[in-house]
Amino acid sequence: MEMSGKRVVLGSCVGGGPMERLARRLEERGIAAQVVSLDSPESWRARMGTPRGRLLARVRAFVGTPVAAVRAAFERDDQVLVPTTNPFFLPAVLVATRPLHGRAVVPLIYDLYPDALEAGGVETGPLARAAEALNRFVFRNADGVVFIGEKMAEHARARYGAPRRDAVFETGVDTAELRAPKRVESPLETWLDEAPDALVLSYVGNLGLVHDVDTLAGVLSGIGRFGGRLRVVIAATGPGLPALVAAAADSPHIRLEPPLDDAAWARLLARSHLSVATLKPAAFRTSIPSKALSAMGAGSAVLALAPLDSDLGALVERHAAGKVFAPGDSEAVLAWLAALSKDELATLRTNARRAAEEHYDLAVLAARWERFLGVCAERRDADPVYDALKRALDVLVAGTATLALAPILAATAAAVAVNLGRPVVFEQRRPGRGGRVFLIRKFRTMREPRPHELGPEFDAARLTPVGRALRAASLDELPTLLTVLAGHMSLVGPRPLLERYLPRYTPRQARRHEVPPGVTGWAQANGRNATTWDERFEQDIFYVENRSLWLDLRVLARTVRTVLRRDGISQSGHATMPEFLGPESQGAAA
Repeated sequence: MEMSGKRVVLGSCVGGGPMERLARRLEERGIAAQVVSLDSPESWRARMGTPRGRLLARVRAFVGTPVAAVRAAFERDDQVLVPTTNPFFLPAVLVATRPLHGRAVVPLIYDLYPDALEAGGVETGPLARAAEALNRFVFRNADGVVFIGEKMAEHARARYGAPRRDAVFETGVDTAELRAPKRVESPLETWLDEAPDALVLSYVGNLGLVHDVDTLAGVLSGIGRFGGRLRVVIAATGPGLPALVAAAADSPHIRLEPPLDDAAWARLLARSHLSVATLKPAAFRTSIPSKALSAMGAGSAVLALAPLDSDLGALVERHAAGKVFAPGDSEAVLAWLAALSKDELATLRTNARRAAEEHYDLAVLAARWERFLGVCAERRDADPVYDALKRALDVLVAGTATLALAPILAATAAAVAVNLGRPVVFEQRRPGRGGRVFLIRKFRTMREPRPHELGPEFDAARLTPVGRALRAASLDELPTLLTVLAGHMSLVGPRPLLERYLPRYTPRQARRHEVPPGVTGWAQANGRNATTWDERFEQDIFYVENRSLWLDLRVLARTVRTVLRRDGISQSGHATMPEFLGPESQGAAA
């Protein structure tokens, strides 16, 4: 599917960061991208600064974010929804409501739950079983799944089953934003200026349950042996922070900072020679610190305290963008820092920046995102829940309408019999879903053709006054309710056209046969027969790509309005539509 002009909604409880940056890059490619979130990074950090604030932030995220994301799914058309695992059940909510909103849902797995909690040593109990069930449901039913690392993807497939289709896209980095960040006047900047020749080591971001806090704390405890040659900045939040505060022990060479805003964050990364990223051994398959890519984009080498076979370790090793140390080996880290030469450090930093620019810049990743989202949106798999609900709606409405309109059916049949004779019902072969042919039945509106009236150009002459009135009121369509009950048609879908049109369709036009034909459709709700073939086919394909119960209800409501207004009954000079002759006739009205 061509994604240009389409709309992508990225959902997360916190805006800003990688999601906002990815949205900007998609916008540059002609894709209307919107991030749905309740908090900016600044407001989120402010809330997370206190125990009470953290509790309120979690409640807000768990309740408000799903509501906002579902609401966005109904706002307008041409959407692909990309929910993150923040909160962890957001993808499941949007997948479960897909029969209603009809959007393609492509979750972005930042962290795996309950895997991340288990890796952090949290006793999950029933929560783990619930999260496992949600993951299996999402992987089985989402239109696609995006992981941020190969190890994570392998582990997820093994534990929860392979998704219908998946891809691995790293979180990425906007290298242009980090190339030359402006100086931010602050006490931190002044402190770094006091030792212009010192090696600057920084840790920025969350210190959660999956991070190797103990090894980093061990490194901080040994910083004193470097004198003034090494300065460390810790700008972090999270449950691991107290251990680092204790390890710093009022060292004049370690500075503890509150969470930084974007400008100060970018400036610190640019001034850092080495940036720390950590993972516990148990977490090597469940999470990948995005801070590593941000550091690389700023030209900072990565000091990875992580298992060698983790995605983080593989990233650093693959590009020779820093150094990887197994968790627990603080002394090895200190020894390496002591022996690190300026030339080696310069090479590592150059490699890091080059790798970020060539492989992980969001401009590069946005092109991959566009291709994958296009595939997911175009190759929508059958949704058994939607199909079941749609069939139930068809039977309920068609059955009720048939009973309620029985007197009108009888009166119409009598009027046709008196005006046109028998048979009162016109039968014709029409192709349905998959091109399979069925018999469509309508009340007759035309008299029998005379010997010289064998083409569709004579339809207007054969249309009787009674037939014209029946078409204007759509009463001629009433027998199709029985076809709906038989399962050959649906209430809503592309109108079934003539069998001889089948070989004339382009591959795109033939997509109208991916779904059951309908008594009415998006094209009929937006102009009926007054549109061109080109417009009509595009409206049919729009329905195929966006079908949902919500869209079906909109079509039915618009159809009632169109019929009451008697709009679009025919094209000028034709009883209904001119014959479709193939692609060369698409834009023609005759």
